[in-house]
Amino acid sequence: MLRNEEIDQLTGLPNLYSFRKDAQKLMDERKKSEREFAIIYFDVQNFKNYNSRYGFEAGDRFLQNMAKHIQKIFPELIVARFSDDHFVALSSFNSIEARIDDLERRVHSYNPDAGIELRAGIYELEPDDTDISIACDKARIACNSIKKNYDYNFRYYDQELGNQLDLAHYIIHNISEAVLKGYIQVYYQPVVRVITGRVCGFEALARWVDPIHGFLMPGVFIPILEDAHLIYKLDAFVVRQVCEDIREFMDQGLKPHPVSINLSRTDFHQRDMYRVVNDAVKISNIPKSLIHIEVTESAMDDNQDVLRGTIDKFRRGGYQVWMDDFGAGYSSLNLLKDYEFDVLKFDMKFLQNFGSNPRETAIWENVINMAEEIGIQTLAEGVETLEAWDFLKRVGCEKAQGYFFGRPMTKEECLDYLDEDKEKGSPAQKAETEDNAALDYGKNIIELKKEEEEKEEEEEEDRTGIEDDEIFMSESPVYLSLAARGFVSLLEYNSYSQFQKHSFFIVANLSRDELLRVHLSSKRKILDKSYHKKESYSAMIDEIVEKSVIADEHSIALEFFNKDRLILAYHSGITFDDFEFHRIVDIKMAPRWTHTIYQILEEDGDIIAYFLSFDIDEYKRSKDLVRQMAERDSLTGLYNRHTAVPLIRNRLYRHQNGKSALIMADIDNFRTINDKYGSFAGDEVLRRISAKLDEIFGRDGIVCHIDQDEFLIFIENVEMSNLESRISELCDNIFKVGFHKDRITFTVSAGYVIHPDQGRGYHDLYRKADTALCAAKNAGKGMGMMYKQ
Repeated sequence: MLRNEEIDQLTGLPNLYSFRKDAQKLMDERKKSEREFAIIYFDVQNFKNYNSRYGFEAGDRFLQNMAKHIQKIFPELIVARFSDDHFVALSSFNSIEARIDDLERRVHSYNPDAGIELRAGIYELEPDDTDISIACDKARIACNSIKKNYDYNFRYYDQELGNQLDLAHYIIHNISEAVLKGYIQVYYQPVVRVITGRVCGFEALARWVDPIHGFLMPGVFIPILEDAHLIYKLDAFVVRQVCEDIREFMDQGLKPHPVSINLSRTDFHQRDMYRVVNDAVKISNIPKSLIHIEVTESAMDDNQDVLRGTIDKFRRGGYQVWMDDFGAGYSSLNLLKDYEFDVLKFDMKFLQNFGSNPRETAIWENVINMAEEIGIQTLAEGVETLEAWDFLKRVGCEKAQGYFFGRPMTKEECLDYLDEDKEKGSPAQKAETEDNAALDYGKNIIELKKEEEEKEEEEEEDRTGIEDDEIFMSESPVYLSLAARGFVSLLEYNSYSQFQKHSFFIVANLSRDELLRVHLSSKRKILDKSYHKKESYSAMIDEIVEKSVIADEHSIALEFFNKDRLILAYHSGITFDDFEFHRIVDIKMAPRWTHTIYQILEEDGDIIAYFLSFDIDEYKRSKDLVRQMAERDSLTGLYNRHTAVPLIRNRLYRHQNGKSALIMADIDNFRTINDKYGSFAGDEVLRRISAKLDEIFGRDGIVCHIDQDEFLIFIENVEMSNLESRISELCDNIFKVGFHKDRITFTVSAGYVIHPDQGRGYHDLYRKADTALCAAKNAGKGMGMMYKQ
């Protein structure tokens, strides 16, 4: 019999932990000489939309029904729910494909209009397989590979997927080594002025030349690194390398051109990218005007507050910010309203028919004119023909790049390219002869460029005072003390002394593998083990990781603190890094979030590392709580379901003996309102009735917009007469909403249940309130009814 912690509470199936334990036992006991079992991983496509359309209660019922169907169709071994809409079955080989088709038909028949699709990945257990978790991962990978393929509902894990998985693992585990050993190289593609064809800048592009896999294309390794949240390692390297290359150009007496650098959407959430870029610029001592930042339009879909703040910081700091892939998304023009960019960059693939489609020409000509009017330059990439270049001249695009002007090239090849551009004209210029007017206009362009450079030099002089202040701040003990105290307060420590007491500070001579200073919280020990000066740094790290880091994070922690890796990183220019992990403070307590940061310096020929580790568990909890409490419905301003339900559960727990009421309400015939007056009118109705609900119940209750026209209200310490009066105010009236010239009338129905007289748990109360609401609607609508057993 399964223990409670081994059961999925919604479906009653075994959970992930139980499945892995029991399936591993079956795997160990099977005959090793033959194939007996298969792992089938199920994923429900569009389930998130199903929840949004029909509500979470309906979604829960769907999952419960699906669990029953899977059990019925795959009864022979084990069926489990791993998470959300993901189920796994350990099955025999008998008619697997036919049974998957049968399950898909049942899923469709449950709600044919819901747009639900079933996908399944199958992995046949090999005789030499020993780890059930790896087998499940392979089935999941097979399932994920057909998520966007509507021709198939299942796929077997095969050698092709295996090769893809092996390459992904290789990339993830070797990105650091590739950076340190120079396998990652920076290539530069020229950017030219459209009117003259002269080079005015470059775009930095990463290339991976691997000793094992050869030349890896960016389209292969960049998505993998983004999914693994490791792309910041690549982008930080490119930033440093570009700055160093520009410095080298300047030291040779050459005039450098600006370089644009792509930053991934995940960079902004994992690192302070402004600091990464600014530190690299300062170390190389190059003007900020030589570095431009490219951000893809798709990155704007993420946390916009974080991104907007970073973009503003870059622009205030003296860097240009470009929007890459403009026009690829659905909200490009809105982004121009909400963000400030210096350049819009679009791909010529959007202009494939520029020679034959006048509407396409007119659209982009107006986009370019609009950008010019609001002070934004335009750049077209992917230019490959003389005809495309001519088109860009006609519509007024300012800059361009593509193979027609120059392919991506190494730093050394750039020097040859620039020499050729200077002496003979660019490759693009050789495609046609410029007339005198164009040459004259080219001279004007050059003169304008000189004026801009003079202006940039003046701005650099204006910033000199600011940089002097920053240097003074960094060297001031008072500033550092105040900054440390402010930082400690942010992390919610009671005092600076408490922070010192509970933080770890370790100084180690990596060259000699020797501890120089050891402060392990208030004592020089961790879990009853003490450490002292002159002892081995590596031995201490091995013991600390083994004893105080959770098992799942052992390998990554050991790699982070590894002496040889740190020395190699220092020689590659990486002197700072940080790492967050779960630390075991007491074996009787839950692990706590801990943050470690280090700096590496060279002192008297030895490599010295300074480590600071501190507890951020309270900060993490507070941050999560603030985020949850901030989640309100954007249309109505009421609590959304994710925020309201935990609040209601908490109130029910704290007031188990007090009377309270859970009310479900919805707008009668709301679909008719939407169909007759339109969705904007429907939104206005929702806003107005939400304000009324907040007026009636909000002063002492929790009012939540669940979905579409459904609302949930919770009131504590309620008196029946007062409750009935308020429900009467809601349900006995006919509401009128004016929208343009229309007068929309509607009523509201409600069902409610009393706690604890009629129910106790949240799910029980929700179900009964929903039952009462259905009864009110069946009785004639515009009514409020209490649950009746």
